[in-house]
Amino acid sequence: MNSYPTVSFIIVNYNGVQHLKNCFSELKKLSYPHEKIEYIVVDNGSKDGSVQFLEKNYPEVKIIKNDSNEGFAKPNDDAAKIATGEYLALINNDMKLDKNWLNDMFETLENCDDKYACVGSKILNWDGSKLDFAGGSVSFAGYGYQYDFGITTKEAEKKYNKDMDILFACGGSMIIKKDVFLEIGGFDKDYFAYYEDVDLGWRLWVLGYKVRFCSKAICYHRHNGTSKKFNQHKMKTLFERNALYTIYKNYSSENFDIVLCNLLLMIQRIQMDLKVDSDDFDIKNSDSAFFEIDSDEKNFSSLVAINNLTDNLVRLNEKRQYIQNNRKIKDKDLKKLIPNPLMPFPVEYYHDYKYLDKFQKLLNVYNVEEKLDIKFKRKILLISNEPIAKKMAGPGIRYWEFAKELSKYNDVVLAIPNENEIDIKLDFEIVEYELGKADKLIKAAHESDVIVLQGLILELVPSLKEICKEKILVVDIYDPFVIEILETFKNKSMRNRLIENNRSLKIQLEQLQLGDYFICANDKQMDYWIGMLSALNKINPYEYDLSHKLDRLIDLVPFGISNEEPVHNKELMKEKVPNLKPTDKVLIWGGGIWNWFDPITLIKAVYEISKERDDIKLFFLGVKHPNPGVPEMEMCNNAIELAEKLNIKDKYVFFNMDWVEYSERQNFLLESFAGVSCHLDNLETRFSFRTRILDYLWAKLPIIATEGDYFAELIEKEELGVVVRYKDVNSLKDGILKLAGSEEFYKNCKNNIGRIREKYRWKEVMKPLVSFCNKPIKKRKVDMDGNKDLIIDISEEKQTSNVGELMLGRRIGQKFKCRYPNLTTIDLKVATYGRKNDHEIKFYLYEEKENKLLVEETIDAGSLVDNSWVSIRFKPICNSQNRGFYFVLDAQTDRYDNCITIWKDDKEDKDDLNEYVGSIIENGKELKGSLLFKSKCVYKANPLDKSKCIVLDDYDEETSGDIDISSEMLLNKGDGNTELNALLLKKIGEIQTINKKVVNLQGSLNQVKTDVNELESWMRKIDRKLGRLKNLNIFRFLGKIFKR
Repeated sequence: MNSYPTVSFIIVNYNGVQHLKNCFSELKKLSYPHEKIEYIVVDNGSKDGSVQFLEKNYPEVKIIKNDSNEGFAKPNDDAAKIATGEYLALINNDMKLDKNWLNDMFETLENCDDKYACVGSKILNWDGSKLDFAGGSVSFAGYGYQYDFGITTKEAEKKYNKDMDILFACGGSMIIKKDVFLEIGGFDKDYFAYYEDVDLGWRLWVLGYKVRFCSKAICYHRHNGTSKKFNQHKMKTLFERNALYTIYKNYSSENFDIVLCNLLLMIQRIQMDLKVDSDDFDIKNSDSAFFEIDSDEKNFSSLVAINNLTDNLVRLNEKRQYIQNNRKIKDKDLKKLIPNPLMPFPVEYYHDYKYLDKFQKLLNVYNVEEKLDIKFKRKILLISNEPIAKKMAGPGIRYWEFAKELSKYNDVVLAIPNENEIDIKLDFEIVEYELGKADKLIKAAHESDVIVLQGLILELVPSLKEICKEKILVVDIYDPFVIEILETFKNKSMRNRLIENNRSLKIQLEQLQLGDYFICANDKQMDYWIGMLSALNKINPYEYDLSHKLDRLIDLVPFGISNEEPVHNKELMKEKVPNLKPTDKVLIWGGGIWNWFDPITLIKAVYEISKERDDIKLFFLGVKHPNPGVPEMEMCNNAIELAEKLNIKDKYVFFNMDWVEYSERQNFLLESFAGVSCHLDNLETRFSFRTRILDYLWAKLPIIATEGDYFAELIEKEELGVVVRYKDVNSLKDGILKLAGSEEFYKNCKNNIGRIREKYRWKEVMKPLVSFCNKPIKKRKVDMDGNKDLIIDISEEKQTSNVGELMLGRRIGQKFKCRYPNLTTIDLKVATYGRKNDHEIKFYLYEEKENKLLVEETIDAGSLVDNSWVSIRFKPICNSQNRGFYFVLDAQTDRYDNCITIWKDDKEDKDDLNEYVGSIIENGKELKGSLLFKSKCVYKANPLDKSKCIVLDDYDEETSGDIDISSEMLLNKGDGNTELNALLLKKIGEIQTINKKVVNLQGSLNQVKTDVNELESWMRKIDRKLGRLKNLNIFRFLGKIFKR
């Protein structure tokens, strides 16, 4: 350094005596002339002896003593006013500076022009293992964030090893020119703490100054040494309020609509935090829904933040006017410093579909994307259930191409079930997962907005199911595997076929119920799927209102062909077909030999042709599937055996016993004469979409195909080749010879293919999926019974142990008393011992008093997920209120390695006792504790239709004893008034009936009185909460803002 400017260190302290000794001992070690340094500590009314410690040990330190905690912003401003240094060095009290920290900071300044007034340093955690700060930015809502917070120091050294411009320097580790700091108003004292450094940096840039990051200067942060002392709801209020202050002051007039956009988003968050359902306030909604709010203090923080802004509008407007009147740059000039403004802060709303839906709508309404010159991107997780590598089959290829196309518009993560061997630069992230070890996949699912999947993955990784319920789920049903299974297992025993069919159907139905959007391959498939979706009530008035064509529910996304032309870069066919002559015409079978294909007729046709000419060869491109999980197909073995039997294998018919790499397949295609695809006449053919045909179109190969499927119709209609009859050797032979014998017909087919194939480019076929992912929507579930309003009656969730293995001979259950009518669901928390079980569990629900069986259900243990809740739903019991019940579980297994258990609460604490919960029962004997269970009831303002419910017999605890006269006594009295006595008996019976009704009415009135008392108690609680907010007026505040 050529010179050493004078520096005033400013440290704000609040009850931080435990940090001060280390802080100052490190400051004294700085390699900087100590006569050029002064120290100023602003103490915010500490009670821990901080001031006394400084006065005793560091008498040279200037101390500003505040009577109370004045935050971070104002104390720094106060210290700046008395500072004598040319520069201010602001550090937190829990910082430890490297000895060259100051020298490095000034070296950075020396290498910059005069517009640079502020420098921020690199901050590591206390032990130096992780990154804390290396620059940061801000969202369009004013929420500041650090780049790559928490990455390892080793990663940080690679990424942040050069000086660079940053929007702001961390207020706990920065230097700034004192005169500039004072000129622009310093930190905004209205912030108290948090984001004041973001605001300062933004303001510096707007007013024509610049901020730089020094990569060499390092300090260490103990982290939140002071902020841990604050309550969470108060900290949240500061974050929310200060973010509003920041955007209110710093956005230019043409972009001021962004402030309103963020205020409306904040109101959305308030509603979500309080768990208020808009349907409950809809005048068109005739149901009187059960209504309560989540009254946790932090859920009111945003509301208070808005009101704070209202209270401070006069001062804020003055500050805003100063900034705007002295503005030197436009908002768009900060684009490089604010690279991702549309991050949906706060963090807890990142991937919440309810919030992101409103977020996207408001961005559109206020034209935010255009104003900030950036597009909002969703995070999309694509889950491939087949390997994606150098060698891959149809499903893997499909998801590889999905990732390439979707990543042009959104942030994409591709999950693959194999080790990543892709060594080219990609525009998307790849995550590896293994079945049984899918932690990375689960993490990626939690961090996504939209999930796209296909096949059996939800069954193979069951924990995905619950995550998918909270995400927008796209189910790829281009491969109707339930139909495929019929063909795959047709030669197995009927028992095995039924097991596989039922399992596949169950999986398919679950996917259809979970999905929000579906993609299939052709119109025939779509008709099939619409039928199934309709049966599941997925096609309903809500869906119809979104699109009368249902294209917001299901659309065509078939297999595609590459957007680039195939390039021949290597001679490969000669390696697989010995003695291949230039004049030979090779028919290529471009994929595997599965059971629903018909290579037998094709091989026979080639055999017949070989008797007449020797230039027609047949080459099977792949035999060994790249996915080891795909079973060996009988049809493949049959084809090889037939070729050997006819003595044409390796003469006219050739098999590649491996699989061709995806990046090399075009060489085989371009060296071929025509593509062939022969199949059987079955259900699979009707709904198929042969991916190999797309490769033929890509390479402009005329096609020979069997009749009956989607592509046969296309080939015939557009004259792309020859369509032949099922299992007809002569028809197939004639088709091959027609293509080989007519050069004019062959060229005409190639020309037609060149025209028709353009609509099958991936960029074209994926348009519906791209469109949905750009504007995704979570679909509301419509219950066909109309019972969407459930309230929890009993909720036992305290987990201390389990009941042990559920096996034959151990009938485990729970007694309980229901408080409400319409009992309809029992939830149980189960544990599967981390394995897949395959037995059934019987569930029985009884009325306790009459010991009457009401419900019998079967639970499939194989569908249970470890440490999760399972719901048993049954017809509502319409008069369940104040009734005793018990349920019993009877597991149909006698194996310890094939059983489950139920979690329980041992009830050691007497306070946990509850008259409604009851106790555990084992084989009829009551035990201490309670199972972990929830009972749920339908909440309706009007009684349910009894014909659709279980109705219990009425009973009283005891009959009325007011009139103690027996009928026998009256009729045998012998007083000659038998007729009168009979009449009296009749009247007494009527009186007893009326008396019963009175008793029942009294019981109902007592229950109403109890409910009213409980309601009044809740109202008092709510009044106390709302009393804190009585001065809040959002609409008054909005009016003030938009009068301007």
